[in-house]
Amino acid sequence: AAQLPTPTLPPAAPALVLLDEHVMSMEPDGRIIHEHRYAVRVLSRSGTEHARGAVNYLDKRDTVRSTTAWLVRGGKEVRPPEKREWADVSSAAYGAVYDENRARAVNYSDLSFVGDVFGYETRVERRLLFAQLGYEWSNLLPVSIERYTVRLPAGWSSASVLEGPQAAAVQVSAAGQSTTWELRSRPYRADEPAMADGARSDARLLLNLQTTAGAKGTTLPMFRTWADVAAWDLRNSLGQCDSDAALSATVKKVVTGCPDGLARLKALSRHVQQLRYVAVNKGIGVGLGYRPRKATEVHTKGWGDCKDKANLLGAMLREVGFETFMVSAQIGGGRLINAAWPSMYPFNHAILAVRVDDSVALPTVINVPGVGRLLFFDPTDSDTLLGDLPWPLQGSKVQVIAPGNDALTTLPILPTETHHRVDRRARLTLAVDGTVAGECSSGGPAAAGSYYRRKCRSVSAKDLRTEYTNRINGTVRGAVLKDLTPVDDPLTGEYRISYSFNAPRFAQQMAGGLSLVRLDVLSRETVPAFSEKDRWSPVAVQPVRQSDEVVLVLPAGFVVDELPTPSALKSGFGTYESTYATANGEVTVHRVLQLNDAVVPVADYPALRQFLGDVAKAERAVVVLRNAGPAPAAAPKP
Repeated sequence: AAQLPTPTLPPAAPALVLLDEHVMSMEPDGRIIHEHRYAVRVLSRSGTEHARGAVNYLDKRDTVRSTTAWLVRGGKEVRPPEKREWADVSSAAYGAVYDENRARAVNYSDLSFVGDVFGYETRVERRLLFAQLGYEWSNLLPVSIERYTVRLPAGWSSASVLEGPQAAAVQVSAAGQSTTWELRSRPYRADEPAMADGARSDARLLLNLQTTAGAKGTTLPMFRTWADVAAWDLRNSLGQCDSDAALSATVKKVVTGCPDGLARLKALSRHVQQLRYVAVNKGIGVGLGYRPRKATEVHTKGWGDCKDKANLLGAMLREVGFETFMVSAQIGGGRLINAAWPSMYPFNHAILAVRVDDSVALPTVINVPGVGRLLFFDPTDSDTLLGDLPWPLQGSKVQVIAPGNDALTTLPILPTETHHRVDRRARLTLAVDGTVAGECSSGGPAAAGSYYRRKCRSVSAKDLRTEYTNRINGTVRGAVLKDLTPVDDPLTGEYRISYSFNAPRFAQQMAGGLSLVRLDVLSRETVPAFSEKDRWSPVAVQPVRQSDEVVLVLPAGFVVDELPTPSALKSGFGTYESTYATANGEVTVHRVLQLNDAVVPVADYPALRQFLGDVAKAERAVVVLRNAGPAPAAAPKP
């Protein structure tokens, strides 16, 4: 690999992957010998960080047979004074106090220089959970050769699905029981803000493995339909949604005083949301990673992961007469799940569906054929209330785990006007000397409520105050924050942060008694900004409707000399309107910016950037004031 040339690459590319090769050799009993060979050339000083190797494995399930690493400089191997050992480290998921996912890792970055080639090779014996394999060509670094090979024993065959924007460029070659998929000359991709799901992926390979009639070997689960997937999951989780006297007593206590079924739904959902998220990932290789703990165990301990919390809420709701279903979901990329490849592998999250009648009119209710009218809810998200869904789940494909359910369900993208609305208000009192006192608030229901609720929960009061001090100083120089008060309304789901400030020299005083005032005092924290002129990846635009009202109270004797021209901007990405009015000694500005849910292709990125730039320019408009009071008396002559 070190002999391969370096093609012409962007100067920003820190390293070039010369070879990335996976060979999956299957044994008749379902074991896989996974060989991985990787070589990377350092192209810049920052690229030395890529001179690292790692191999993941499951503790007590997989066996790491061998690990080897090399560093080549000028055609010769660099041998460090002390042999570099492969360290055994945890690969625990977020929130896990124990996780069977581990890795062997080695680091040559401190020994590497520009031009060096680092390579490693690992060999791991794995056991499949299902008769399926998958691979994705998605490296951010440029890659010369990237291949994936599957070798099957006699009596086995495979059926493949190859998808993605570069799927047609993948070269497929077969010889006997071995098949190789190879993609060459993959380009460099810089990390960019608001990247669309799948932006890093050129192609994905999805494989179903199957035995021929009479073949000897493993009895790995084989999925041919989504009903097969649901049946496996139901068997795997049988008996976990249980109850006992303690759980029943908690349910009774939580729903006391609730006047109807919807109120009981809200009370129990909020109760489970507040339980700590803690994961203990054991038995992953035998399917326990998809099995929730018993509801009674989670209730007693007071913590659990996503599937545990969904299962507990299901058990609690059954105590008050609701029928519930576990739902398999994917956080990030759920819209891209291929419905033609039934599998448990795409899912990394669990939520809950509750069967409801026509009296429950919430936008997260969907009529699922063959199952019923279902209300979808994520008990893991502590900040997104019943009737709403976290943004990464909206529009995603999920599977309701119900007997015979043979299709995926697409979750709704909730209306921008009601569920992605941010309301912001500011009242500014201007003094004759140009100083200002301001009272501001930002917040909203649904997604906005979740955003501000999470913000206040995740940082200390001191850090929150510092953040808002910095924000107001980004638009009003020298502003001093006086107070900051968050308010959560559990009935409407609205969360609002209010604060006040004082600032000197808010108005720019000019000759002739004129003063210039800009009223864009509210930072655009919920609206994306793109500073880079060029871009390689599509942009994921999240829906938002940001509605501002800014009132400027004029000092005595001041009148408006000139108001900005109202703006009305329209594009395929959204709309923007601003109006200015004056009455009773006040100037009132109304601004509404709405962005639509969209994935903007690279070709349309300049237009998106232009639209947001025009919005920012319109918001920087200036109000001209004039001091119309009586001229000061002339000083008496001596």
